[in-house]
Parts: sequence; structure tokens; C-alpha cells
Amino acid sequence: MSNSVLTLLGRHAMKLAVVAVLAIPAIVSVHDARTKPNDPNLAQLPARPVSWWELGEAPAKVTAWINDHFGYRNDLVKLNNRMRFTVFHEFPSVQMSSGRHGRYFLTAHGTDEPPYQAVIATCGGAVLSPKIAPYINQLFDTYHAAGLAPKLLIAPSAPVVHPEDLPAWLAPRCMGLDTPVKTLFASNALNPAAAASILFPLEQMREIKKSATLFPKTWFHWTGEGLDQVARLSLTAFWQRPLDQAPALQVKKHMQYSDVSHLFDGVGLQSETTEPDLEASQVTGCFGEKCFPEVEAGKLLRDVSRFGNPKAPARRLLIISDSFGSKISPWYSRYYREVEQFATNNIDLLSPAQLGALKTYMYRNPGDTDILLLYHDGGAMYNDVLRYATERMLPVPAK
Repeated sequence: MSNSVLTLLGRHAMKLAVVAVLAIPAIVSVHDARTKPNDPNLAQLPARPVSWWELGEAPAKVTAWINDHFGYRNDLVKLNNRMRFTVFHEFPSVQMSSGRHGRYFLTAHGTDEPPYQAVIATCGGAVLSPKIAPYINQLFDTYHAAGLAPKLLIAPSAPVVHPEDLPAWLAPRCMGLDTPVKTLFASNALNPAAAASILFPLEQMREIKKSATLFPKTWFHWTGEGLDQVARLSLTAFWQRPLDQAPALQVKKHMQYSDVSHLFDGVGLQSETTEPDLEASQVTGCFGEKCFPEVEAGKLLRDVSRFGNPKAPARRLLIISDSFGSKISPWYSRYYREVEQFATNNIDLLSPAQLGALKTYMYRNPGDTDILLLYHDGGAMYNDVLRYATERMLPVPAK
């Protein structure tokens, strides 16, 4: 090879290296586009332009296709996310943020929401909808007209239970007790029957956290041995039930990936969690769509659970909840012969017939059943979530 050619290659060695590096994923992109099934959730390669208008749109569409199909894209995204988290302690999503003392917070419920929206709203930075109190009154009136007496447990979420772990600039906004839920109670907008049937144990959970886990540091949902104390609180407040008629549940500890890890690839957050050891406690348990073969709706709702404890008092607990329900439901099996939990997150998947059959099943044997509605504060008090989740679950008034 002549010296001139070597000189030319030397001058452009970096350019050639870049081209070579990019050529490999480019070839992979084309190969995958031809051999792998089409994913409708990704940008599609545009057809050959047949008009000047389509020709003008083509560059943007091709760029979108390249962004979605670039060779080794998933591996590179994971690597980028891992590097950002390791070096800068940043998450690649507005939904998660680092706090202090090793705790992480879900700070937005959607990628299109402002940063820290979920925290600020929970701590008192949002104006409650004027529809909330009238609906809560209506909810209890409807149940009472059907001869049922439910209770509503509003679960304080991590920002108000662990405000000291929030970023320093945000922590003071969440330290107090003047949260929107407390404001609702103080407004006198709830009728006496409704107000007497609601528990928001913020002060108690701030005390419980000193000796027991309520929120693992990498989790959004609550889980841990502290939930047994929350269950006992609710039984004392709502039903004055004797608490020691059945032996305490055995527990087990294990490392578990965070419940929010699906929001970002490549960052593997883990925490030690404590859960009831159902087998050691001689409790039968089930989580998921196979738990209720009696009703088709159980399979569609998916976030459901049920437990049986022959050592517990002969009574049934029905839990209608958001996603917080299945995390505490097994702890109630110490106190009830039967526990059945149905989350309403997928309620819109049910047909009228399926919903009717589900309500008939849930509200059976009312004389032997306690009913607990359970929603966390961020979901119960904002965007009319409580009404949307529970309105179709309301029983038919007695005739």
C-alpha cells in the first residue's frame, strides 16, 4: 500500500472509525426490520414518497424510525440509564426522583406531568375538587341504603410518612399535618356518618415507621411488617374487634426488586421486604387472576387476592381498593377467617353483566362481612379517582 494511501487513511482514521461503529448497528437495524415481527408501538418506516408533500414529511418519519429501531437500541438505552444513575444519581424519567438517606420517590404519575407533581399534590400543593366531599357523602349514603356499613381507609403515602427523606427544598412542605385529606376533614363538608367511617392514620404511621417498615426505600407502594399495625389500627377504629383471638402471622424477609423498576430500564433498585409467610402460618393464599374462579370479573381485574385462615375468627373481610390493597390484604388474614380483595384499577374492562355478577358475589352474606374501601391519598383525593374507581362498584339500594 502506497505512502499516500496510508497518509490519507491516517488523516481520516477517526472518521472511518465512527462510520464503522455506526455501520454495525445500522446493519442490525435493517436486518431486524426485515426479520422481526412489526411492533405497532414503534415508529413505522414510511413508504416511498409519491408526492412532494410526502417527500417533505419523509425525513422526520425516517428519523423517528431510526430512533426506535437503531441497532442495539435497548442495550444502549439501558447503558445510558445505568451510567446516568451511577454517575449523577439521576433517573431517565420525570416519574422518579432521588431523595435523601437512600430513599427514592415516585414524583409524577405520568411522563407528561410536571416534576414532583405527585409529591406536591399529596403534601398540600393542590386544590381539592369540590366534587370530592359530595361524592364521599353519596358513597356512604348508597351503601347505607343497601343495608351495608363500609369503612374507608385512606393510606398516607411515602412523601407524607417520610418527609425527612425528601430533597431538602421540598421536605418542609410535607412535614406538617395540614395535608389535603386533613383539610377535607376540617372543612365540615362531610356528613357525620361519612366522617365517622374514614381513617387517615398519618400521625400513627409516622410513629410506626420508627420501629417497623411501611415503605421500603426503593418502593412506591407500602409493604412491610408495619402493615400489621395499620391493620390493627383500622380494626380498632372501625369495628372495635378483639385483636388477639388468632396467633400472629409468621413472616419472611427477602430482597426484592422495586415495584417501580419497570419505569426505567437498566437501573435495578432493590430493597429488603418483609411479608407474611402464609405457608408457615397455615394460611391459604392466592394473588392474581386465578383467585376467584366463581366470577369472571376476577380474571379481568387481575389485581385481586384472597386468603383463608382456619385459626382466625369466623368472619369475612371484603377489601375494595386501588393497588395498595393487595400489599396489606394478607396481613388481615390474622384477624379474619376469609379475606377477599378486589382492586378497581381495571374496572373499565368489565361489561355490565360481569360487573353485576361481581357485585352479587362481593356483597353476599352481609351479616358476616366487614367492608373496607382502601385508597392511597394521592389517588383518593385527586382527579376524581375515588369516584371513578368506586362509583360502578356501589351496591343497589335495598327495596
